[in-house]
Amino acid sequence: MRQLSKRGLRASVATAALVGASLVTLPASVSSAAVAQWTLAPPSTTPIAWSTVNFLNGQWIALSDTGEVGVSTNGSTWSDQPAPVGSWQSSAYGAGHYVALSSANTTSNEMVSSNGLAWTLTGGLPGAPVQAGRPVENGQWTSVAYGHGLFVAVGSDGTVDTSANGLSWTQRFWRPKNSFTSITYGDGRFIAVDAAQGDILLSLNGVNWSLITQPLVGDLSAPPGGLHFGAVAYGSGNFVAFGDSSSGAGYIATSVFGYVWALHQYSPAEAVGALTYGCGSFVAGGQAEGSSDPILSSTTGSEWSATTVPTPTTSNWIALSYGAGKYVGLDAAGDLAVASGTDCAAAVPSAPLQVSGNVANGEVWTYMHPSLHAGGAPVEGYRVAITDGVTTTYCHAALYFQPNCIIKGLRNHQVYWVTTQAYNRFGYSAPTDPEFVIPVATWNLAVAGPPETTGSLPSDSTGATSVDLQLTGIIAKAGGFYPVTTVSVHLGSTIETCHPSPFGECILAVTDPPRGAVPTYVTYTGWGRSYRSPTRDLIIPSA
Repeated sequence: MRQLSKRGLRASVATAALVGASLVTLPASVSSAAVAQWTLAPPSTTPIAWSTVNFLNGQWIALSDTGEVGVSTNGSTWSDQPAPVGSWQSSAYGAGHYVALSSANTTSNEMVSSNGLAWTLTGGLPGAPVQAGRPVENGQWTSVAYGHGLFVAVGSDGTVDTSANGLSWTQRFWRPKNSFTSITYGDGRFIAVDAAQGDILLSLNGVNWSLITQPLVGDLSAPPGGLHFGAVAYGSGNFVAFGDSSSGAGYIATSVFGYVWALHQYSPAEAVGALTYGCGSFVAGGQAEGSSDPILSSTTGSEWSATTVPTPTTSNWIALSYGAGKYVGLDAAGDLAVASGTDCAAAVPSAPLQVSGNVANGEVWTYMHPSLHAGGAPVEGYRVAITDGVTTTYCHAALYFQPNCIIKGLRNHQVYWVTTQAYNRFGYSAPTDPEFVIPVATWNLAVAGPPETTGSLPSDSTGATSVDLQLTGIIAKAGGFYPVTTVSVHLGSTIETCHPSPFGECILAVTDPPRGAVPTYVTYTGWGRSYRSPTRDLIIPSA
């Protein structure tokens, strides 16, 4: 049984007036990032095929596979030093050490430095557990991040290792079905993305991990084969993850909390493997489907603009980073490109913390918690968007201790997706994570089938049939807080369960349900009180 309900977030009932969309004029969205023109910056007189570049501990560090390290304080002028030979693809700084990791299946998979100039090979990180009949995997490390007092490294063999000092490592997670391509740290959590299954890996401390499968929500469908991720970054209260070359060029997912992700599309499409955040902007690059490989930029993570970089040949961007007021990009040919942030103060606010509310006959009341960060100017208001995948309607929420508004003219038993954005004079924030809502004519504890169930049920490639059921009528406390306890739906002798969304609802996809007139009722315990709906027949047609 596939359950689409979201985590239980709290909603308070506000007493401010609710404002309709027709009464408000909103500013135009600002989608382009504050990135100036890109120029090439050769790091030395002798061409070097650099493999990664990063801004670490106040200086730029570029590494090569052939035994060189480039160091710069401004990203434009570089000095070269010798370094161990290796497939160095990622680097980080923390606890007094620079750490570089190898993407090759080799035991010499780490080197460290105390100053970024002199590097030494170490014993390295433990790879995947040895399995009978399978080759030995030594990590094949693709990305490393530092946060919460820990280095955290992820590999293409599905391994996650951590270290407090960058020298001694402990394996924390391993799942051979996954191929982790990138990891970032922000808002007190680590997020790693997967190119094999399209999964998200999340941890609040780097030690305990949760694997989130099928994390995408909202009205936009994933590409055929699912969305496989190539890069992830955090900035301005928002996580951003790009699709990779295997499945996902032209797709991007954003999330505020990291649990559920909203899907977006952009053009020109690229299989992005390089992503960074700085100066109020996300900057991304990879390999495009067309004749050029521009660098993409965005202030929110959802709307992107492209900039051409004057490289000698079409570039495949493999690394991007921000520091000291500049973005530095590296392509597969070893070219280093530099751009400055034009106005770091011109920042949009962070997203509102959450969205929740109540539904009624043909309408939705929404509430949200204010943005944590105002950006480069005071927040001027909030915009709520509700969409069924075809039509999107907006309403405005004024500044208040709990901003709120109402959207009318909706269809009952139609599933809508709700997001909110804060805005200041520089533009809109990233949208909040989508939550679904279902307007109903009568708000009571009951299960209904959408109009599609009046015909035959859809079936998958194996012949299994399914029906989407809508549960409404969960009761909130006087303050508007919905319970998160388990709700049981009794379909004849079958029992399905769910947890209420922030609007007091569930959507349940029931595989091979009973057919005909099925006696149905709902039970749950909320805030110490038990509830049971009347039993009634739910008509489920034959396949």
